[in-house]
Amino acid sequence: MPSARPSSIAVMGAVMAFSLWGVLPVYWRQIGHLGSDVALAQRVVWTMATVLPLLILHGEWAGFLQSLRSLKLIKTHVGSAFLLAINWGVFVWAAQHGHILDCSLGYFINPLLNVLIGSFWLGENLSNLQKISIVSAAAGVAMQLVFVGRFPWIGLLLAGSFALYGLARRRSSLGSLPGLAMETIVGIPVALLYLIWSEHMGSAIWGTASTLDVLLILGLGVITTVPLLGFARAARELPFALLGVLQFLAPTGQFLIGSLVYGEPLNVASLMSFGLIWIGVVLFCGHLFLYARRIVIKA
Repeated sequence: MPSARPSSIAVMGAVMAFSLWGVLPVYWRQIGHLGSDVALAQRVVWTMATVLPLLILHGEWAGFLQSLRSLKLIKTHVGSAFLLAINWGVFVWAAQHGHILDCSLGYFINPLLNVLIGSFWLGENLSNLQKISIVSAAAGVAMQLVFVGRFPWIGLLLAGSFALYGLARRRSSLGSLPGLAMETIVGIPVALLYLIWSEHMGSAIWGTASTLDVLLILGLGVITTVPLLGFARAARELPFALLGVLQFLAPTGQFLIGSLVYGEPLNVASLMSFGLIWIGVVLFCGHLFLYARRIVIKA
């Protein structure tokens, strides 16, 4: 349970995690010449290479080995690994092909979609503010289709896959680090076979083989695991309201990078669409603060 006075380390962990996720499109653009397929396969390989030593360092190795004996757990993480692969793959492709704003839209919507899933699948009650926030975000998505003239499939696929991933992870007893290890282990055969096949077909799986390219590829495990650890620490210690607000640092960073750094087009209709989604976000954050305040008063 989060403590009443969270440590500064927990706050810094959350800010670091969400900020890093916000600037990750820059990283993917730097290795865009690999192709999103090869980049995704490399990410799986080097994430596993990073996570397994961390399990030993954190004293979770024995428990993780025990979990590998559970067929039920393995089946659960095959499903969550599939959803995570979709999310990673779409995000990498979109970042490398000039759709960072669409990524931002997806991660602004994601928390609201989580609330909707909680209502339909888990029987959680929605407050009036939550209902209005979801309607506002839905109106923003509809505006993308009607006025911007395109279906926001990237944003919806990112939001949907990550929301369903969260739902799938609820079925597992594993923590964030062992869970990620399990997901990379079930995905590693596919990733390795794809890299071997790609190299056989003439793809440069190490990019230009320059020092920078090799370091960026090896760093894929670090950029995946480090923010996850920061988030895990924050989720244990921070009040839910604070964590809920901080998570919007990631899509905000993506929005600023897409529009200001890479100059992705943003017309009036797109701004209006984002505006409706931002209204939904503000209402969502308002609900979190009101909920936290009621908890404090009751305590």
